Amino acid sequence: MKPIAFLLLAFFLVTIPTALSQDANYWLIQTQSDYNNGSYSLALQDIDEYLDLNSSDTWAWSFKANILRIMKRYSEAVDSFDQLILLDGSNAQAYNDRALILSGGMRQHEEALNSLETALQINPNNANYWFNKGMILEETKRYAEALEAYSQASALNPSLDMAWYRQGWISATEGNYNESLPLLDKAIKLNSKNADAWNTKGLVLMKLNSTEEAQNCFEKATALQPSNRDFQQNRQKALGGVEKEPEKTIEFKIMQ
Repeated sequence: MKPIAFLLLAFFLVTIPTALSQDANYWLIQTQSDYNNGSYSLALQDIDEYLDLNSSDTWAWSFKANILRIMKRYSEAVDSFDQLILLDGSNAQAYNDRALILSGGMRQHEEALNSLETALQINPNNANYWFNKGMILEETKRYAEALEAYSQASALNPSLDMAWYRQGWISATEGNYNESLPLLDKAIKLNSKNADAWNTKGLVLMKLNSTEEAQNCFEKATALQPSNRDFQQNRQKALGGVEKEPEKTIEFKIMQ
């Protein structure tokens, strides 16, 4: 399985607040300047100077955690979120972002799920948190639970195309092709540039022996991502008439 990328939803870097003192303001200005210039090590030093003056500033701990994430210093990033949570135990976003680092950076999926559960206890109506839970559950092959999480995400935010797509993908991998198609169609209707959804729809149509429709889907996918070899191969197989042996020649790939 591929590691979960940090493309999970609801990871953010907050806006720098107004400082309370001249010295603190100086370090915040330095932080923003160095961060905008891509000097993350210097920005980290700057925010540490600020925290020496304002150790109870939850924003600063969040900023530090995200800088450390960018630098791939994942354990330290989690420690920073832990400091934030000690100061504000009701910060659902902190629990969510902490979970993303634990899963995507450190492969500690169970602890990540525990962190997300806390985020959802605080804010059960956040579609992004439900989506992130689904991604981690999917990574651990708990597909039925992942499907439930994605379903909850799409119920809370019907415009979240990735939640519809992941539901369609799981349904397809479980062989529920007729259930998968409307979910994939919903994802594509919301975002016609979702190449993975077009490709997966093509795979489903191949399983249902609808080769011509599948070819059109693979054409859409390859047009969106011309360098994707999987899409190219699926297109070639469809053009070659794989409808004769769809079960043997077309395979769904984990974590598209």
